[in-house]
Amino acid sequence: MRKQILAVAAFLLLAFAFSAPIANAKPSEYQLIVRHLKTKYKAKKVKIPFMFLARFAVSVVRPAGVKSFSVTLFEDLKFSKETLDAEMQSVMRASFGAEWSPILRIRSRTGEQVYMYMRDAGKSAVKISLVTIENRQAAVIRATVNPEKLAEFLDNPKIFGI
Repeated sequence: MRKQILAVAAFLLLAFAFSAPIANAKPSEYQLIVRHLKTKYKAKKVKIPFMFLARFAVSVVRPAGVKSFSVTLFEDLKFSKETLDAEMQSVMRASFGAEWSPILRIRSRTGEQVYMYMRDAGKSAVKISLVTIENRQAAVIRATVNPEKLAEFLDNPKIFGI
């Protein structure tokens, strides 16, 4: 009796496992850029201690209008300075949809590069994505901010907007 119950349970488990549709969630722009840096340039991700705590605090306090953010740091990028800008522009165009607007693109003579995109996120919010590359290091930052609260903070800056 016990073997029959286990056999039926195993059969049902397999039936549900293979019959359920596979959810193919499209990766976000942020994830696409992070994946590109890791795979194309063999970058090593840098752990940021207590980042989860900082993200939680920002989601609760919302200093200076910042609703949420993500930061990913990389080191030891292996790239060619001659082709990096063209490659990054291509990846940025492919990753960000039509709703995103390029706001800033900087390429210095010393090789530093900055790319910034922005889009409306509804309910008085704006999403900002920033990618910066310098001397074999990179940072990918994503933030959702309330522009009105940010403007208030800039007019009257207090510690953390409080």
